[in-house]
Amino acid sequence: MKITLQQVNKEYEEIIIKYAQMTERIDSIIKYIEGQSGQLLGSRDGQKSVISIPAILYLESVEGVTYLYTEKEVYRLNLTLALFESLYAREGFFRCSKSMIINIYRIKNLKSISGNRIDVTMDNEEHVVISRHYAKELRSVLRGDAK
Repeated sequence: MKITLQQVNKEYEEIIIKYAQMTERIDSIIKYIEGQSGQLLGSRDGQKSVISIPAILYLESVEGVTYLYTEKEVYRLNLTLALFESLYAREGFFRCSKSMIINIYRIKNLKSISGNRIDVTMDNEEHVVISRHYAKELRSVLRGDAK
């Protein structure tokens, strides 16, 4: 996929998407641009909050409770990781361990480490280690070979 960026001196911005065939990936890009990619309801300190899907860095399950992490906040989510994964895998969410799902669009850096694992730095500078069991699949996903 070729991406061309051009700064213009007009009063409005324009995005042109050229495609040979409409795919789920193109459709999800359009929804993301239009701000329709979805929202979730999470709770923190006894209050409910609406979280946009693209704002999620990763999710983690601890003792049967699912937590959702954004750049600055942590929310409790009333979905299991398995259900979240089935609903949002096409939005760029990748199961990186038995208890964690990351948003591949929020990865800042990748570094191979010993044991065929990957150290992932997220947008907020947090590090997540991808186990060797999931590392091969992540490499494949990032190359565009899978999912």
